[in-house]
Amino acid sequence: MTQSIIVIVLVGIALAFWLNRLFPLQAARLRTQLGIARQTAPQTQKKGCNSCDRCKGGGCH
Repeated sequence: MTQSIIVIVLVGIALAFWLNRLFPLQAARLRTQLGIARQTAPQTQKKGCNSCDRCKGGGCH
């Protein structure tokens, strides 16, 4: 009985790993539906041209 549980857990981990590697978009959608998706920080806009952090709001260099 214990061996069966260990095998089921290992197969589940391997399935989750390969699902993420082979089908990343579908895996991300599944994680979102299950509510276990990673929380990401909001994107902040940098000032300047093309998100260049060296521009001080003036023209491009």
